[in-house]
Amino acid sequence: MSDRLSLLIALLTNWNPAVKRSLLLCSAVILFGAAGFMWIEGWSTWRSLFFTLVTLTTVGYGDYGLTEAGQRFAAILMIGGIASVSYAATQLIQHATNLAMHPESRMIKQASKMSNHHIICGLGRTGQRVMRKLAVEGFETVAIDSNQTIIARLREEGFIVLDGDAADDHTLLAAGVKRAAAVAAVTSCDAANAMICLSARALAPNIAITARAEGDESIHKLRRAGASIVISPSRYGGDGVAQSMVRPELARLLFGDDEHNADSLQFAEFSITRQSPQLGRTISDFGADHPRIVFVAAKSNDGGLVMRPAPAHVLNEGDVLIIAGTTQDVANVGVAKLAA
Repeated sequence: MSDRLSLLIALLTNWNPAVKRSLLLCSAVILFGAAGFMWIEGWSTWRSLFFTLVTLTTVGYGDYGLTEAGQRFAAILMIGGIASVSYAATQLIQHATNLAMHPESRMIKQASKMSNHHIICGLGRTGQRVMRKLAVEGFETVAIDSNQTIIARLREEGFIVLDGDAADDHTLLAAGVKRAAAVAAVTSCDAANAMICLSARALAPNIAITARAEGDESIHKLRRAGASIVISPSRYGGDGVAQSMVRPELARLLFGDDEHNADSLQFAEFSITRQSPQLGRTISDFGADHPRIVFVAAKSNDGGLVMRPAPAHVLNEGDVLIIAGTTQDVANVGVAKLAA
């Protein structure tokens, strides 16, 4: 059932010229037939439309008492109209069949329409977690992997997943790397992640790249390969376990497993753009609008970082604020969460 629904959605959303021509042709034939019977026979709109459909579908519900002129028009409609509708139906069926038999083309077409999205390379446990986390927060994602079982399952859930090698230029281009906001190289192989970083950086020099490092010795190599940020799951997980052992309440606040709790702590970033209502205002002004938010740091557009910015700190275009608060408080500000 889900496959049929996804096929129908794809048919309705992925308009190609053949589908457009087919639907326009069907509509034109039906309108032509209805208008002709209204003019020749003087029938009502509904009766003319109904008889046109009866003619085109070759149902034949009996004698409608046509005049000789009406019979000639009906004959023309039978020959030309039925041929036109048959052609249109063939085109639609062929398009639907192609979508069903070539899901990869459908995925690529959907990815081609996206911009400012996030590309996840590798769909192991980490990659799937990243993808689901971004989806929950409303970000568009395109994933790349070669495991057919994982690909099929995630496609059924509605995710856009491409089948291929994430280090291959053609695959990254199909995923829209030149239009994407960020790339995550999160396979379980550091060498593969390094190749993904190199390829993505070459194709999109300004894109943000986050890489996963299994070994500590790979962290610097991944940075040299083009990664903007390198994260070691073993370090991150180990730090969390250590915190929970010696500072359990702090760990529960920072690493608590109840991520849907509105009172859990969230860190987020707020970018000051030309259209931002906070442009030119101070931290004090911002805080007055959101008194429950804590201002952790401010990074200016020249790269300088200020911890705990002063109330008089003026927000300029290009500045980025790191803030903290409960899930609900962060949502009220309307920013992207960084960590739970």
